[in-house]
Amino acid sequence: MRQYFQKMSPIGRELKEKEREQGKANAIKIGKVEKDVADAIEKRKMAGLPAEKLHKRGEKTAWERIDLLVDPGTFVPLNSLYDPEFNQEGSTGVITGLGKISGRYGVI
Repeated sequence: MRQYFQKMSPIGRELKEKEREQGKANAIKIGKVEKDVADAIEKRKMAGLPAEKLHKRGEKTAWERIDLLVDPGTFVPLNSLYDPEFNQEGSTGVITGLGKISGRYGVI
C-alpha cells in the first residue's frame, strides 16, 4: 500500500495568501462565537437553586451529577440554551446531551 500512496498525485492545491488571511479571520470570528456560546451555557448552569444551598442539604446540582456519570470531557449538552419566552429562571430545568459512560456513547 505504501508504494501506491508514494506515487499518488497530490490532492488539491496550496492556498493563496489571501485565502490564508481569510481563513485566519474566519477562525477569529468562530472563536468569538464559541466563547459567546460557552458563556451562555455557564449562565444556564447557574439557573435554579444556588449550588451552595444544595450542597448544605447534602445534594449535588444536576450538572455535578452529570459530571460524575460521564467520562471526563465527553458531555455535550444538546439544548441547554433553549429558553422559553416567559420563563423567569432562564432554563427549562431539563438537561439533555450526549456523553461517554465507561467508554461508550449514550444519550443523557
